[in-house]
Parts: sequence; C-alpha cells; structure tokens
Amino acid sequence: MSPRITWLGQSGYLLESAGHRLVLDPYFSDAVERLQGLRRLVPPPCPAAELQPDALLITHDHLDHFDEETFAAIMQSAPRCQLIGPASVLRHAEKIGLPAARLTPFARGATVTAGGFTLTATPAQHSDAAAIGLLVEAGALLLWFSGDTLYAPDLAAQLRALARRARRAPDVACICINGKLGNMNADEAVTLMMELRPRLAIPTHYGMFAENTADPAAFLAACRQRGLAAAALPYGRAIRIAELFQATEVPA
Repeated sequence: MSPRITWLGQSGYLLESAGHRLVLDPYFSDAVERLQGLRRLVPPPCPAAELQPDALLITHDHLDHFDEETFAAIMQSAPRCQLIGPASVLRHAEKIGLPAARLTPFARGATVTAGGFTLTATPAQHSDAAAIGLLVEAGALLLWFSGDTLYAPDLAAQLRALARRARRAPDVACICINGKLGNMNADEAVTLMMELRPRLAIPTHYGMFAENTADPAAFLAACRQRGLAAAALPYGRAIRIAELFQATEVPA
C-alpha cells in the first residue's frame, strides 16, 4: 500500500508507511504570535497528542519548527517516540528536560533508521547553522524535504550524491518557497526542481503567517510550464502519494 502524507502547515508533515508514523517540524501553537507578533492564519489540523509518531524529526531550532508546546504534547503522548535532529535541536531539547535516551543526533550526511523509515540529513543554508533538510525512504519511495534553506548552485548535486545511497532520485520533493527569513523564493525553488528533477514537486513553508508566505500558484504553474509535475497538498488531510502521482503526471 502506498505511503500517505499529510501537510500539517508551514513545514510540518506526517508520513505514514507500513504502520509506522514519522512527524516533521510540527507547529501547532501560537508561540510565534506571542513572541514575534505573527498570528497564525489557520488553526492546528488536529490536537498534537493525536499524531502519535514513532519518531519526531525537527530540522532546526526556530519557533515555527521547534515548537515547545507541540513538542511536549507529542513526546508526552507517545512515550516511545524518539526525537531526531541536529545539534541545535538536541541542545534545546536537553535544556527543556528531554532525557538523553530519547535523543538521536542527526548531522548532515548522517543516515538513521526510525520507525520503518530510513532518514538521511541533507545540506541546508539557513540562519541556524546546524539546519538540515531530509531524505526519507518510505517503502519504495524516496522523498526529500528541504527544511529551511536558501538556494545554492551546488545543492542539487549534493542531494543527488546523497540520494545515490538509496539507488534512485527523489520521487517527491517538498521545497520551501516563501523567499523570506533565510529561505529561497518560488523562482529559485523552480530552478532547483529543474536541476533535481523529482517525479513530483510540492511547495511548502507558506500559508501560516501573512507576513511570511507566498502564493504557491506561481510555483506550480512555472513547474508545469517546464514539464515538471507539481501539486499543492491539502491542509491537514492524509493523501496517498500514489494518488498524487496519478493526478499530476506530466506527459513525456
């Protein structure tokens, strides 16, 4: 059965494959509004305690990725859940009391297995110097999540080199498009997608804050004009990745 993906808003995702669950960068609170004045535009898709992942991966230590309230709800409701992340994330988690036994270090280039998924940390250029992106092997599929990153001319080559460990190019690429606060914009994201050539490109990191968003329609149109299949995910609703492929294939 095809793995399922749920967009949780901003750069948050739930992946489900063969009975296993992996959560990435969930932001379910209003911490950014309280601390930075940016009000969320959409409510959380569900209570954080309902996610029940085998593993929680946080790509870097920024409020809309490492959300302490969401983090606490997940780790308390799923006592076997392991936190996986780079050094900045693990330092934060230790500071707020997560036991070392529940921490898995994850630096760029490293590969770990968690809850039936094989994860590889990929490069990112962001204001958190430890920030990473993520390759995920889920069943027969390989997915790449950019995390927060600027465009770099050599990023596609670095990603291809890491993907060769999985013996295939990424099937799905979820890429930031907001163009602010250390992230590439939609035009740069299209350029990277043309260099990487995933089977399906998905825009991410938009729609959460009015002050830090972008219209995904421009990204989708530009991809399709260049012969690359692209789709925006529905908010908070699980969808089988095979169904996305069927709905968005671009004729050769």
